[in-house]
Amino acid sequence: MKASNLIAAALLVGCSSLAMADVTIKIPDNVDLLSVNAGDPTTDSSGFFSSGQTATLPDGVNQIVFKYEPFFDVNRDERKVISSKAIIARFEATDAELTLNVPKYRDARQAQKNIDNLEWSLTDKNGQVVPVVEDKLIKDGMQIGRDYNREADDYNRKGGVAALTVATTAAIATTTATATTAAATTTAQPTTLPATAGDNTAEEMLIFWYNKADAETKARFKEYVSKN
Repeated sequence: MKASNLIAAALLVGCSSLAMADVTIKIPDNVDLLSVNAGDPTTDSSGFFSSGQTATLPDGVNQIVFKYEPFFDVNRDERKVISSKAIIARFEATDAELTLNVPKYRDARQAQKNIDNLEWSLTDKNGQVVPVVEDKLIKDGMQIGRDYNREADDYNRKGGVAALTVATTAAIATTTATATTAAATTTAQPTTLPATAGDNTAEEMLIFWYNKADAETKARFKEYVSKN
C-alpha cells in the first residue's frame, strides 16, 4: 500500500476514535430521522466504512421521531417507495453506541402489508436490545410540509405514552447548553503526533492512530487494509 494511502487510512481511524459521542445511533440509509427531543437531529455521514448516518444525542432519556422508507425497483425506470407512519419513541441510554434496526422486506407488496405494524429495535454494540416506549405520531389531513419538531412538542405537552416529561426536556436543554458553552470557551488542544523521520513517517502515523482506536474501528480498518 502506498504511503499516502497509509496516512489516509490512519487519519480515518484516528478521526473515528476521537469523535466518540455520549450516545450515537447508526441510522440506515432508508430511515429518515425527523426529530430528536423535539428539535433538529444532529447527524453526520457514517463515512467510508458504511452507508447511512450517525445521530448524536446526549446521555440520559431521549426521544426520536423517524420514518422507515424502503424502496423497490418496479422495472428498469421506476422505483416504488413504501413509507411507514411517523414513529415517536422514548428510550434511555448513557455512553452508548446504538443501531436502529428495521426489517428487510422481500418486495413492495410485503412491505405495504407489514410496514404499518413496523417491528424495529435499538440495539447496543453487544447486540442487546435497548427498551423503548413507542407510539405513532399521527396528523390528519395533508401530510406534506409537516413540522415534526412542533408535532413532537405538542405530543409531549399532551402526555402521550412516549412523551418526554417537562423535567426531562429541561434537563436535555441544560445538557445541550452546557456542552455548547464548553465547546465555545475551551481551547482545543492539538493532538501530539509521534516524532517521525524519513520513510517511517507513514508507518508510525498509522501505528499511532491505530492504537488510539476502539476494537470495532480496528476491525473495520483491518477489513479495509485487506481489500486494498
